[in-house]
Amino acid sequence: MTGLHLLLVEDYRIFADLLAERMRAEDGVCAVDVASSLNEARANLRRSRPDVILLDLNLGGEEGLDLFDDLARMPDPPRVLMLSGVDSAEQVARALAAGAEGWVSKTAAFETLMYAAREVLGGNMYLAPPSLAPTLRYLLKRSQTEQSFVDQLSDRQLDVLRCVVSGMSRTECAERLHVSVNTVRTHAQQLLKRAGVHSTLALASLARELGVRGIDEVPADDSAVLPGSSK
Repeated sequence: MTGLHLLLVEDYRIFADLLAERMRAEDGVCAVDVASSLNEARANLRRSRPDVILLDLNLGGEEGLDLFDDLARMPDPPRVLMLSGVDSAEQVARALAAGAEGWVSKTAAFETLMYAAREVLGGNMYLAPPSLAPTLRYLLKRSQTEQSFVDQLSDRQLDVLRCVVSGMSRTECAERLHVSVNTVRTHAQQLLKRAGVHSTLALASLARELGVRGIDEVPADDSAVLPGSSK
């Protein structure tokens, strides 16, 4: 079977079914799967491989961006186009930081949605003109504060961040630092919030960009030159 294979992750089932039916009638579309929760989306990804995921931000108490942690473990993950009723610059920026290739409002025309899906499939990013300028302004403002992010961390938070950069699980980090898993979880949640990113993958990437090395890359006598060091 050839053609565009889409996965629509949307909890409003009537809207999802109507949109899926319309997309299936589109030339060049071979399949449209529908998932109304993250678990349904994960199950779909285990049995098939869509080209593009159309992902809602809010899924009846779940956050769509949590799916990016699963996608990060896939060798060749589908591209993701956010489809949301929310249209704030902060949310758009969070989605892009998590790994989304584009953002389309649910108020957009159907033709715009299909154009955006084909754009991200082709390796491009898509933001509608009304979202572009506010998102760029938000990203510029955030970039001016990111550099100070590491310098504001406590020694323990910095240790947890180094574990994240090393790709450790929370259990592995807890064992390495001789603290509880709950302590690591609390610090990790604080790091995500302070860094303004959603996933541990995005957090590790940002930390690397800011010069933070993995915990196994840090010589015992080298802490003085690391970002965030109190020495």
